Amino acid sequence: MNQRTLSILRLLKDGQFQSGEYLAGKLHCKRATISRALKNIDSYGVEIVKIRGRGYRWINPILYLNRDLILNCSSIDPRKFNITLFDTIDSTNTFLLNNLENGMIDNNCVPVVATEYQTNGRGRAGRLWHSGFGDSLTFSFGWRFDQGVSALSGLSLIIGIAVIRVLRSFSISCVNLKWPNDILYDNKKLAGILIELRGEIFGPSYAIIGIGINFKLSDITNSFINQEITDLSSISDAYLDRNQILSALLTEFLNILPVFVDYGFAYFQKEWISYHAFERQAVSLILPNGSVIVGTFDGVMEDGSICLMTSSGRKSYHVGDISIRLNSL
Repeated sequence: MNQRTLSILRLLKDGQFQSGEYLAGKLHCKRATISRALKNIDSYGVEIVKIRGRGYRWINPILYLNRDLILNCSSIDPRKFNITLFDTIDSTNTFLLNNLENGMIDNNCVPVVATEYQTNGRGRAGRLWHSGFGDSLTFSFGWRFDQGVSALSGLSLIIGIAVIRVLRSFSISCVNLKWPNDILYDNKKLAGILIELRGEIFGPSYAIIGIGINFKLSDITNSFINQEITDLSSISDAYLDRNQILSALLTEFLNILPVFVDYGFAYFQKEWISYHAFERQAVSLILPNGSVIVGTFDGVMEDGSICLMTSSGRKSYHVGDISIRLNSL
């Protein structure tokens, strides 16, 4: 999606018909250029119709992310956040990682990067994160810790708790956690977390925390995803503004992360278990080497590792890429 296309979408965001002549005049180009710029736009989940004599209309326009709206919704001092918004970017996590050496991560003013569309969104274990233009909330923020990387065990679980708290505050009930970094509704993936750590063993260390929440996925976007998923529009009758959700999330992160620094994951252990989608259920854990561990989920340890009751007793696992499959009973 090039800049011309992005500019056209901005002109069509009110959902009303705009003539090709009007669009071309605004962008100082030929009418044929407008037509070419919108070719294959549906591959991004954007539905635009063209009717002779009336022009172009965006059928499913989005409410764009807006820095002022995000900050005005928040109860936290807006000077606490340095928010950068993009129409399109390769990856919000990658952007922050590439700028880590510039000294942009300072908890006195937390850097936040959000985008309408990622060309190379990343999930855990190198997987792609698929979304269409404006149909998800995809953002990253950076956090500096005085502790070393080894002290940040359980961080992804803490972020999951924060997301659950916020969604439930918007009356999105029955959302749960899948260890270590997915948010589920009815066992379908609603959101995901990607945390990338940099730093020294004894500190300081830096976390780049990326979050993707499905809001209203198009059929095109759904076709790219090879797992069961859902989105907020499917599970809530209320209109949910991404700006308000992002604002609430940033507020919650500022509340929860200092507590994590002071008390560790142990302080949140019981709360995480209360949100666990598969607690006390029989499961198979598929380890990165392909071996399978069969057992029943039995909470998490104080360091965030998952526990299973197996035929050889209670075991804990703290491996970066464990897949979870519910056993058929």
